[in-house]
Amino acid sequence: MAGQDVPRPGLGLREAKRRQAMGQIQRVALDLFDAHGYASVTVEQIAAAAQVAPRSVYRYFGTKDGILLTQPEDDDMVAVLAGAVAHDDLVDALRGLVPAFTSAEFADPAGYWARVMRYVRSVPELTGAFAAGALEIADGLAAAQATARGLPPDDLPTRVRARAVVGALTAALDDWYGHPEGGPGERAARMAERIHRALDALGRPPRRASRRSADSERVREA
Repeated sequence: MAGQDVPRPGLGLREAKRRQAMGQIQRVALDLFDAHGYASVTVEQIAAAAQVAPRSVYRYFGTKDGILLTQPEDDDMVAVLAGAVAHDDLVDALRGLVPAFTSAEFADPAGYWARVMRYVRSVPELTGAFAAGALEIADGLAAAQATARGLPPDDLPTRVRARAVVGALTAALDDWYGHPEGGPGERAARMAERIHRALDALGRPPRRASRRSADSERVREA
């Protein structure tokens, strides 16, 4: 994760170094935000403290918002989900990944991810950018699932379902970081339980149907 310097198995040397550099910049940025406030810190100050050129920060993250919102591991998780949703409902696919992002590292209310989410939850521009990014991920997963099932990439029921699922996940995370529970040894399990409860609220997925049959049914009902 971004809070660590240990290269992941299977990563090429160049990608491992890129992730290490990004993690270093992110940790330095968080320290500066904590010390001076998010709005008061510039990209140039972050670059100087991280001992990199400002252009490197922009190359890795695009914007100041991206320093907190861009996580290389997100691409890994989205790729796994995109492969799984061809065969499973997105809720089931996401349940299978819950242990991957409810480890002690994520569940620690004083850890790296809690620090990031504190800014995501309190800085309006970060809140909006986080929500926009979640919608983008949801629509990408919906397109992958729809295409795999022979539906148009913008199939509306599939897109609605994907947005609801990703929304449930982000709501659960927002709730957890606002109200973490339990001692150090049980927080991860309780965080996972919170996410499963949010996914449970979605109910079962609708039955599969072609766009033509679904449209015909609506015409008959009219």
